[in-house]
Amino acid sequence: MTVSRELDIVLLGATGYTGFLCAEHITKTCPTTLKWAIAGRSPTSIEAVSERLKAISKDHVEIVHLNAIDLDRLASKTRVVINTIGPFSRFSGPIIEACAKNGTHYVDTTTETLWIKEMIDKYHSTAVRTGVKIIPSISLSSSPSDLLAWLSATEIKERTGSGTAEIIASGKLELSGMSGGSLASVIAVREKYGSSWFLSGDSSILSPNLKQRRTTTSCLTRIFGYRHVPGLGMLTTSFVSPGNESVVLRSAALDPSLYGPNFNYSEYLPASNIFAAILIHILTNIFNALLAFPLFRRILERLAPEPGSGPDLVKAGEEESAEFKAMGISEDGKVKVGSRWWWKGSGYEVSALLAVEAAGVLVGWSKEEKGSGNGGILTPSHLGMEFVERLRKVGVVIEFEVL
Repeated sequence: MTVSRELDIVLLGATGYTGFLCAEHITKTCPTTLKWAIAGRSPTSIEAVSERLKAISKDHVEIVHLNAIDLDRLASKTRVVINTIGPFSRFSGPIIEACAKNGTHYVDTTTETLWIKEMIDKYHSTAVRTGVKIIPSISLSSSPSDLLAWLSATEIKERTGSGTAEIIASGKLELSGMSGGSLASVIAVREKYGSSWFLSGDSSILSPNLKQRRTTTSCLTRIFGYRHVPGLGMLTTSFVSPGNESVVLRSAALDPSLYGPNFNYSEYLPASNIFAAILIHILTNIFNALLAFPLFRRILERLAPEPGSGPDLVKAGEEESAEFKAMGISEDGKVKVGSRWWWKGSGYEVSALLAVEAAGVLVGWSKEEKGSGNGGILTPSHLGMEFVERLRKVGVVIEFEVL
């Protein structure tokens, strides 16, 4: 991959809610030597973002008007693209194509699992050939799950020399609201791909060659959704777990020597008791089913926030949090690892931090020619401990211990 590039980072979607938080984090925390730009098709909107950033710092940020330069040319002069333009299934395929062809690293904040599958089918082989690292779902959507699974599997491998049999995780997001873009993505992916996958929950969809060992669960658990796990407590069905499981299982498929041939991962939502678990399971399934109907989606669209808007950041900082826990066990059953990922503050803010810090890792790798030849459509854990340590420095708690 060409090392000399005019720009270190180009941020797409800076006029949106999450995109501006990315721009703000870059402005506040990245070194002034970083060469970066915000890009968009509306000169008025992108200039307005630039003025907001100047109120934070007088350091120069370049503006790229996409009506004056095509995606291939933009990608060819950039080390890393951060993309927050959703719905991704509508707008972002050409961006990944341009990055894959031109050897430009890429991260985004998508939660659209079926779109990721489409991108893998279309562009993974190109990214492998060019050595570029394309990493979707780098944000709060899947990064915590993937990093905890990777940390657990790595610790088990170091202690036993073998793989991991199973990791069971719980993830709880305390959010005060959704952005207009997030809800639009939920609706758009159903309209493009249908609802069959969301109802079947096949978490191996991103890794068709993965030999997955299914955990045996009781008939009552399958019907009512609850499960009790020592160290995690009472668990129930999670709306976001199929997507998170898919990302973790892709990590396992891409690195079978670490995770082992019989690796399995499952994720749930914590519940206070069995009755709450059953109720959440029923309501989640009802909501999933209702999303299959166009009329219900139209109602949600009418209720959704305006594009570019989202929860009040001050209120979100006080009320929101995200906590993920995981329990991993070695293939021989002798080693157990517990891990935790925790953030206090806005969920969208930490999504922005994740995207920017991941891009920071890739900028460094690009300049040092590190990891060249190991490209493809990858997962957040591919960034390893360097990513973990960067997240710790910006306030994310990531910890694990052998039990």
